[in-house]
Amino acid sequence: MSRLLLCREPQAKMQAQVQSGAITLLVAITLVMLASLASFYSSRSVWVDRLASNNQSHATQAHLAAEAALAWGRAELARSYNANPPQAATFWQTARSAPCPAGYPGPRWQCSPMSPPAHPGMGHAALHVLAVRDLLASPHVTELHASAEITGQQAQAQVKGSVFLPTVAPAPKGASTAALVVNGCVSPAADAAVTVCPLSKKGSACSGTPAGDAVHSFWLPDKNGNGVISAAERLNCLALLPEHRPGGGSLTGPAAALPRAPCTSSAWSNVLGDITPAQVKAWSDAQERNGLHAQSQPPRSVYWVDSPASWTQNLGQAEAPVLLVFSATACGLRCPSIASGVRILGTVVLQTQCQDDKARAWRAGNIEGQLVVESGLPDLQSGSHIQARTYSPAAYQLAWPVGMDASQVQRVAGSWREGVR
Repeated sequence: MSRLLLCREPQAKMQAQVQSGAITLLVAITLVMLASLASFYSSRSVWVDRLASNNQSHATQAHLAAEAALAWGRAELARSYNANPPQAATFWQTARSAPCPAGYPGPRWQCSPMSPPAHPGMGHAALHVLAVRDLLASPHVTELHASAEITGQQAQAQVKGSVFLPTVAPAPKGASTAALVVNGCVSPAADAAVTVCPLSKKGSACSGTPAGDAVHSFWLPDKNGNGVISAAERLNCLALLPEHRPGGGSLTGPAAALPRAPCTSSAWSNVLGDITPAQVKAWSDAQERNGLHAQSQPPRSVYWVDSPASWTQNLGQAEAPVLLVFSATACGLRCPSIASGVRILGTVVLQTQCQDDKARAWRAGNIEGQLVVESGLPDLQSGSHIQARTYSPAAYQLAWPVGMDASQVQRVAGSWREGVR
């Protein structure tokens, strides 16, 4: 009995030792696993932090590359518009067409790609610049959409900025509001049904209280050579009878005799200011190439006409007036008339270059706005109805910051944006 008990005690001790060893092993394994997990998660955290740091670095590189592309675009536009000789073709005159971004629908928007060079410090960045402008409201403002992508890193950035371009000059302040702005004499043909009406404070067309001149001329002949333009000489030159002016209005011109030659384009300058014929032609050509026309939505606003054929198309709306210029080429022999009954809402210009015969026996159709002629209008034909009307803004009036030099390429303050797509 006692021997049996002595045999069982070592066995119990052995079992206890085995159990203790198993527990110790289990604890050790658990500690090793916990240590391994801690090491794994620590390494993973370091890897994630490094990955995030790399991504941030690539994003920063893409942003800097996009900014560099935007700066290059501004410099390229400045180079184009400051090039010598001055008549060299500028960016928009030689621009290639490209699809416009979302949010710029219809033919009013002109878009053209630019080709920025590779960044010298980031050759792995793909750079893109797209130039965008509104051909109706702001052809003098170009938006530059610049983007950069870091090849193989899924990093990209987009920035946008705008610049003023000397594509069109500002319209002058205080221009004449007369129905007819001319540089010479005006006379209807014998028995011609002609009406010329000034702005009216109240009443319907050609009635009410006049609020402006019916005709303003920048040159009147000094018949007696005394250096002074008398009232009789003015009325003899601006020979519109009361029946031709049912709305009344004054006939005004210079009080002193002025030279007419060389032709100084006084009528054009008074209404259009420093806007040049070349700028108007380029603007008109761009609208036509982009698909704008009288029935488009919105409709075309500027027409430069070189054809001598009579004009037969209605143009303009009260909320969308036009500028219609019959060029020196169209007026080579005689300016093309506007057919009777054709209605033009806006400003019509005849580039007669101070030669009265080019506007002789001209027909105005129905003009609601202003007629500007760089000569006189002798023998104005029946079917000519010209009613002064102001539009805010006129087709050629663009928004320019006060005091800005419109002959230079300049940034549009506050136009910088990030993430344009």
